[in-house]
Amino acid sequence: MAGIGRIAFLGTGAIGVPLLARLPDIADELLIISQPDRPAGRGLETRPSLVAAWARAHDLRVETPRRVRSHEGTEILRSYAPDGLLLVAYGQLIPGDLLALAPRPPLNVHPSLLPRHRGAAPVASTILAGDTVAGLSLMVMTESLDAGPIVAQWPLPLTGRETTPDLEARLAALAAEVVPGELKRWADGEITLTPQDEAAATLIRPFRRLDGWIDWRQPAQVIDRQVRALQPWPGAWTTLDGRRLHVRAAHPVAGVEGVPIGALLPGEMPWVACGQGALALEIVQPEGRAAMPADAWRRGLPRDHVLLGGGGPPG
Repeated sequence: MAGIGRIAFLGTGAIGVPLLARLPDIADELLIISQPDRPAGRGLETRPSLVAAWARAHDLRVETPRRVRSHEGTEILRSYAPDGLLLVAYGQLIPGDLLALAPRPPLNVHPSLLPRHRGAAPVASTILAGDTVAGLSLMVMTESLDAGPIVAQWPLPLTGRETTPDLEARLAALAAEVVPGELKRWADGEITLTPQDEAAATLIRPFRRLDGWIDWRQPAQVIDRQVRALQPWPGAWTTLDGRRLHVRAAHPVAGVEGVPIGALLPGEMPWVACGQGALALEIVQPEGRAAMPADAWRRGLPRDHVLLGGGGPPG
């Protein structure tokens, strides 16, 4: 066998594209399974996933069943008869009958140091938690979510200023660098498996829009992590006069005593009083408008005394 065999790659998000780009050079044949094209952007134009777009541009076979566990999805994989399955941010759970379809153990590239941050949005959750180290895990998929044995892990130290898109890009590049070597060992039957420590597991759920609401009673460092982590969805946001104001970029600073929580502090730059310290706003996006520098937004306010998030989160 010249390469690592017939591989079915299941992926959707941008984090899988750099690794996918390495596979044509080492796989004997590739089948790409991705999510169906969906409306996106302001015009809701139907667009392919980033994985599907890259694969089609490079003349790879792409299939986009609505559900991989459907009759259509199952027949696509069965007729392809892969030597192994490799999943990166596909977005659907794979049923047991498909996990057992190929002769090799099915692999998943997960962007956290498992068993920490199992489930959805592990990169954002790493930032939200204030972790000092992120990382990748190559694991064997089981029917339990992200609970299979570990093949290999690679830590990635953090600076403390990463946003989710920034960190996803770094982890995607790391995956493209380190995972192909493990895939060759996988093809040769030489991988070793280490069970996860269930006692250390943390599970994260998909984010909702309300998760982006800023509680100014929190310390500025916590809100800063929220701003950096929840990009692009759902974004960190507050309200002013009943309208949403997204905070797209900010950083924590020392606060001022005697100022109501959520108030803009005196001065040219828009700092917001928090439960501990203050948050210096850099880029904001008022509802219905484009993102703009926060100082320009403040100069356009009709009054000097501004209280953000008054009345608590929307019902």
